[in-house]
Amino acid sequence: MPRLALVALVALAVTPAAAQPDTTAVRDLGGVEVTAAPFALVPTRAPLALAVRDRSEAERATDPATALDAIGRGLPGLWISDRGNPSTGERVLVRGLGWRAAFGVRGTHVLLDGVPLTLADGQTQLNVIEAGLVERVEVLRGPASTFWGSGSAGVLSLSTEAGEAGGGRVRALGGAYGLAKAEGVARPALSAGRRLTVWGSALRQDGFRQQSAVEAYRGGFSGSAELGGGRSVGLVGLGAFVPRAESPGGITPEMAAEDPRQVRDLSLSQDARKRLAQGHAALSYTQGLGDARLRVTATGGARTLDNPIIPRYITLDRLSGGVRAVVEGGGRVAWGVGVEAEAQRDDRLERDNDGGQPGPEVLTDQTETVRSGAVFARLGVPVGALTLSAAARADLLAYEAEPAGAAAQARTLGAISPSVGLAYQARVGTGAATLYANAAGALDAPTTTELGNRPDGAPGFNPDLAPERTWGGEAGVRAAWPVAGGALSLDAAAFVAWARDLLLPTEVDDVTIYRNEGEARHAGVEAGLRADGVGFGGGRLDAAVAVTLARGTFLGGPAGSETPEGNRVPGFPPQLATWTATWTAAGPLPLAIGVDGEAAAAYAADSAGELRTDAYAVVHLRAALAGVPVGGTRATPFVALRNVGDAAYAGSVVVNAFGGRFVEPAPGRHLAAGLSVAFE
Repeated sequence: MPRLALVALVALAVTPAAAQPDTTAVRDLGGVEVTAAPFALVPTRAPLALAVRDRSEAERATDPATALDAIGRGLPGLWISDRGNPSTGERVLVRGLGWRAAFGVRGTHVLLDGVPLTLADGQTQLNVIEAGLVERVEVLRGPASTFWGSGSAGVLSLSTEAGEAGGGRVRALGGAYGLAKAEGVARPALSAGRRLTVWGSALRQDGFRQQSAVEAYRGGFSGSAELGGGRSVGLVGLGAFVPRAESPGGITPEMAAEDPRQVRDLSLSQDARKRLAQGHAALSYTQGLGDARLRVTATGGARTLDNPIIPRYITLDRLSGGVRAVVEGGGRVAWGVGVEAEAQRDDRLERDNDGGQPGPEVLTDQTETVRSGAVFARLGVPVGALTLSAAARADLLAYEAEPAGAAAQARTLGAISPSVGLAYQARVGTGAATLYANAAGALDAPTTTELGNRPDGAPGFNPDLAPERTWGGEAGVRAAWPVAGGALSLDAAAFVAWARDLLLPTEVDDVTIYRNEGEARHAGVEAGLRADGVGFGGGRLDAAVAVTLARGTFLGGPAGSETPEGNRVPGFPPQLATWTATWTAAGPLPLAIGVDGEAAAAYAADSAGELRTDAYAVVHLRAALAGVPVGGTRATPFVALRNVGDAAYAGSVVVNAFGGRFVEPAPGRHLAAGLSVAFE
């Protein structure tokens, strides 16, 4: 693959923003309500690497979006890779941090409609997210534990379609590998001060590989009501039922070259898969307090899981919840203080896997609890066009394992995570810009799964596993200009982060265990360019392209280490480009054309530096007649050609996989088609 390059040439006169008029005509982040932080942030004064992308109506109508990688394109620093494994889910990495995740997400705090999907112990499950209905994507790059505590080396906040009250959309599509999907969202018209959105989806697919079928049903709602006197209340509910999500697992490069659809015999004979039901709810109350505001949010969640893997059969019942209270004011000096408490209880039973059924041997039978408490605060002081910011958070996490027939075991972990930064507002030609710099720390405590997978196979928690700590700094610029009836935006940053006491995964007899070993440095540059509603070629162009150059390097470990100094941190490409673009004609023929894709350099798949992927580039095309009037609706028939060049590549990898089985092959060229209907 040609080497990716990032070229940024900016030669513009800069004048203080204090002398400029309000540039509300520019669609920058200044007027966006950011949900990626518990405080109300004014992005033009926030010293943070923050990106926001609104997916256009045409993109949401025509992109099949069967996996979450569809929503991550065009955002610098973010890589969402589709494992092609509906049981383990997608990998989500911000600047390469979180690379260790064997399933789910580690190191990135994820929210959907304001509801945290990241639990008290830092693990995140993405099963309730319907990618096709995500309208807004916010990414906070860099350490963010001052906002969200453990597992927050980055933040990904997603919002489902909002739109105008009284409208909605339904969509149905089908395609290769037995794809059948339906989704819909409705926003009934209510009285003034009240709002409700209801959504749902159903998905069935046989999958590209053997043992990769999925059947999933998702749904949710969000509502709010103004109570008068500066008071309001909001309620959000999210749910998912997945009767079957199969797990093909990784294979060797030789197996992938021979037939990328094949899987290990054990994946079939032990019927590796999962069945789950999961739900989340959040109730919030907001009250004005003079020049300040109080917001209290209570959350609750439940999850049941049956998960036969190689070589175990895992049954899990989970309850989780928490409460967060924030008071903040935004006069000349922006300030905020908050407290948070969370709890999580897992009843875990692990038996041997007897042909995809629970075997007679009990391997683990224990109750695991996590309780966490935190206090946090922030301060922003404007000095003309400059804003000085500082924040800090103190976290305490108490873990306890109660194995059946054995003494309870407890661990207590904690840390203080500070951050400091500055932001400078400026005028850049006809647009506006924010230049910023910051330094911050992040806490990444081990999850209950990582603590429970002991090297000796004994019940209870690993007594030696400690948190991973990250310290980082960054400097960057966000800018936006009015262009051809729309806006053109730039987001660029340089960053460096040091992680110590790495939580290193290793597969032993098909079970992933963790240990603290060594240090690593992540450094690089990233840039994104976005066009929103720009007039182009007789139509409207909505596009985003991002380039991330990020290199993770191990800084050495103890004697006999698998992280020798100079080795690359595995699991993510040092050079990555992602893009999405949708052009919609303005004439009588409402043609819409879209192109999406990514290109990645070769990267390491294990910490010892012995396994490596190949570079690749993949392009997807979409075509549609957008918004054809049919009665009182607007119909959009579409067709999508995926992997136009029929590239053979690893969509993702299993880091430090046993036996060199690290490749998770992606599908070749295939088709999908459907119909989206919007109504008012």
